[in-house]
Amino acid sequence: MFQRVFAAVIEELNVGLVRRDIANHWACRCTVPGPGMRRAGEILVRRYRESGAAAELLAYPADDRTEFLGGHRNPLEWRPRDASLAVASPQKAAGVICRYGDEPLCLVSNSTGTPPGGVTAPLVLRCGPLGEADVAPGEWAGKLLFSDQPPGMVEAAARKAGAVGVISDCVSPPWLVQYPPVREPEDAPDLVMWTIFSGRRDQAPLFGFNLSPRQGRRLRRLIAEADEPVLLKAVVDAELVEGSSDLVQAVLPGTDRAAEELWVLAHLSEPGARDNASGCCLSVELARTLATLTTRGVLPPLRRTLRFLHATEVSGFLPYLEENSARLPQVLAGLCLDSVGQDFALCGGELLLFRAPEENPSFVDALMEKLLTAAAAEPAERFGNERYTMLPWRCERFWGNDAFVSDGFFDVPAPQLSGWPDRFYHSSQDTPDQMSDVTLGRVGAVTGTYLYLLATAGEREARWLGRLAASDWKRRILHAVENHLTDALANAPEPEAAARAASHVYHLGLQGQDAVTQAARFAPDHAPVEAELAAIAQEVRAFAEGEAQRLAAVLHPGQSRPELSPPPAAAVPGAELVARRLRWTPPPPEALSPATRERLAVLSRSGEGEIDLARIWAWVNGRRTARQIGERLCHGGVVPLASIVEYLRLMAAEGAVELREPGA
Repeated sequence: MFQRVFAAVIEELNVGLVRRDIANHWACRCTVPGPGMRRAGEILVRRYRESGAAAELLAYPADDRTEFLGGHRNPLEWRPRDASLAVASPQKAAGVICRYGDEPLCLVSNSTGTPPGGVTAPLVLRCGPLGEADVAPGEWAGKLLFSDQPPGMVEAAARKAGAVGVISDCVSPPWLVQYPPVREPEDAPDLVMWTIFSGRRDQAPLFGFNLSPRQGRRLRRLIAEADEPVLLKAVVDAELVEGSSDLVQAVLPGTDRAAEELWVLAHLSEPGARDNASGCCLSVELARTLATLTTRGVLPPLRRTLRFLHATEVSGFLPYLEENSARLPQVLAGLCLDSVGQDFALCGGELLLFRAPEENPSFVDALMEKLLTAAAAEPAERFGNERYTMLPWRCERFWGNDAFVSDGFFDVPAPQLSGWPDRFYHSSQDTPDQMSDVTLGRVGAVTGTYLYLLATAGEREARWLGRLAASDWKRRILHAVENHLTDALANAPEPEAAARAASHVYHLGLQGQDAVTQAARFAPDHAPVEAELAAIAQEVRAFAEGEAQRLAAVLHPGQSRPELSPPPAAAVPGAELVARRLRWTPPPPEALSPATRERLAVLSRSGEGEIDLARIWAWVNGRRTARQIGERLCHGGVVPLASIVEYLRLMAAEGAVELREPGA
């Protein structure tokens, strides 16, 4: 089904161009909305045009005031020009610690400027987490906070205490502890981590400097050994202004189904060669490759339009999404490229495929897994001279980032590819020389084939995608059964645990059912395809139900069959209503009318125990009925169908969702 396309993409893809573009993009050191990001965007626009795509740079407000998609704001534009940090006293130790001109990432993004002559101030040394509640107002007035935490995590405390600036020698954000290995100072003694302040207009001025472990160690030694107070001089020429957050848009138009689109998202805002120059620049080469192959007649023309989008990670895409919300139903699928192409021998890690969210499962996971398996099997010499380079890859649960468009509100199933873990993540040492031709080539082959297949898919391909999804979810179901049985060997399950395990397996079947039927969007209004996919989806559901019942019988013999789905819903008025969200996130309680708040409180206490009505929101995707939402909520705690219907009606009255009768 895909081998001819796969071979053509491999033959045409030019990783040399990608590496050249990565080097040029990386030199802009684009961190947040501002001149560096704008320069990188302008380079991308030029390269897309040279590659056969129509492209433009769109400017959206970065003013910390204009709201998008229900209250989200872009911070102010940041314009850094120069900065330095030096020891002013003791005199015998005087000298420069770091300069913006030597390493731009030494200046914390969104730092504000000092007076022209700079600021000379003593240090306050604090270690460990530091919250706003840990300090008194003004207690560090006129001083510099020296912390081992990321500047953004001590920002609130520093501002409250009146510090003029923050200095940090942290090399790993604390949240990365959840995703080992955790980067330690001696892993990269000269690494400078990229960090960021919030960039809001209602805050007191604050600047910050990032030090390498070696620089931080020297400063700490000086503080410990000095026989007089250590004073540092900071000079910062930077400002936060009302400006723009720029978005690059490039298009390869389709033919007979041009109104339908596939989107590629790669964020423009982070300063590394991998994160994320690689995602942006590989996108350009994908556009050139597919334009060339179709123009020369090697492959038939694209039927659907390919749209490439680059902006600040997550937030920079929101204005565009709001402006183009009417087009979203025509965006059939997407792809997110975030930190791809690394040399795994140098940087560590592997390529991760982040799957669709649990609440909005998709056939795209199965397609990407099929293509990654094919790419990993290709000889390395097809892509470059690194003959022994492998493609280590695995699947991970939904992560978010730019793949947030996979949420049911946007409903653009978009698998995300990312290299992780990365020894040099978010730092000065994420550099162009650490890229791998072979990894770039393999990822390019996978993503180019993925885009072409979906841009040209019809009834035949829709059936194939549905079958792929069915096989994928059957494997997931069997894997879950195996895991539950393994756990049972170590811990004899109680009846409730056996029921939960069976519920989980059945829940996977419902997700598989959704993933299979989603493939019908590539054969709209084609009744035979829809019927075939519905039958395949029902087969997956039945497979899951059978495995769930057998698992329950093994885990707890002699018990009655567990109830896996709610009873028939014919008696509940409104059970077949279909809900579509009109907001990305649920309305906050303070935005609801008093009557609605009171009724929701009553509903949450009805039945046996507390009911978490907030679970309903994420399962609303514009296609599911209230009854289907209820089925999917059974795992993790039943929400009565009548409560779901009333919740949806209340949200509709508040203007948060739209309700329609099935088939309408």
